[in-house]
Amino acid sequence: MNTIWLLLLTAIVHAQQEPLSFKQLADSMAVHPKPVVIKIVTNWCPYCRLQDRQISASADVQQVLQNDCYFLVLDAEQHMPVQFNDTTYTFYSNGSANGIHLLALKLIGNKPAYPAWVVLDEKYVVKGTYAGMLKSRELLRFLRLYLREQGS
Repeated sequence: MNTIWLLLLTAIVHAQQEPLSFKQLADSMAVHPKPVVIKIVTNWCPYCRLQDRQISASADVQQVLQNDCYFLVLDAEQHMPVQFNDTTYTFYSNGSANGIHLLALKLIGNKPAYPAWVVLDEKYVVKGTYAGMLKSRELLRFLRLYLREQGS
């Protein structure tokens, strides 16, 4: 019995795909456009880690993120530039080590909270945002609401 559970757990873990990079997104959209979901996080955010665990535990959420959209993760405090929709976004420092990535600022506005969820259509127009952690069921409802609007 324990062997069966171990095999099922292994299959679920291997079924999870890693989020796309922004470079992969550009290439994928050129071949097959579809909506985009971006989860914006920080390294220090405990709710971001809890959100990751909830995603890992929900086969339904994983299925939506793998099949109905392109899924990306953006670290709101990363210092590396990001090329997105023909624009290069960089880190904006507030004079110390703190700051925010300008792409995160563009997507979630002036009052960031983490994790933040952003749904874009195939032309990268923001269709829905949510700042804060969502339980699996709420996240699934949020994703389906905005992805359904896109015809997925």
